[in-house]
Amino acid sequence: MIRLINLPSLIVSFIALAGCAVNVPQFDTARRLSEVVKSKPGTLAPYAWSFSMAGTEYTVYAVRASGNLVYFKNDYGMTVVWDGDSFVSMDNIPGSFGRYLSGREIVAGSEEGRWYNQEGFPVRKAVCTPPSVWRFSHDRFGWRQSCRSKVDGVDVIAEHVVEFDAESSIRRIEASVFPGGPKIVLRRLGS
Repeated sequence: MIRLINLPSLIVSFIALAGCAVNVPQFDTARRLSEVVKSKPGTLAPYAWSFSMAGTEYTVYAVRASGNLVYFKNDYGMTVVWDGDSFVSMDNIPGSFGRYLSGREIVAGSEEGRWYNQEGFPVRKAVCTPPSVWRFSHDRFGWRQSCRSKVDGVDVIAEHVVEFDAESSIRRIEASVFPGGPKIVLRRLGS
């Protein structure tokens, strides 16, 4: 497991997100995340998130909110942008991952769909179920959406999940990179 936490270049211009209070299910989740506070050097821990994908793990920090977009970065140049229900872009992921974009769209009829565009691969599309609320306990609940597609004639799925704690703060964001592909997990490390 790789863990990158050196952040001296970000401390100077660091703007971070406060507590992540939301009511479920709402698609303005990122807007609710956008209570921006200025961080003091040495207090970055509350803004730290673990970003993991395909067996690797990195520490990123919520550095900015703009409209419904939340930006996560580290000083190695990784950038992950989340819009309240999708990882809409990722850049500078180590290795040969390339630039990544994704989004939602209306497909045949009025069904909801998602598209996934990873550099070097064709755009992948999926048809999705409406988001549904789930609850395992008083302190673990959220929403999820499943999307289906075919890859080489085989049915595959992509899942999108947001998990909240008892205070309605976002604790975990999970999404398939593309239908049938690895999962991206963004997990809050701070209190």
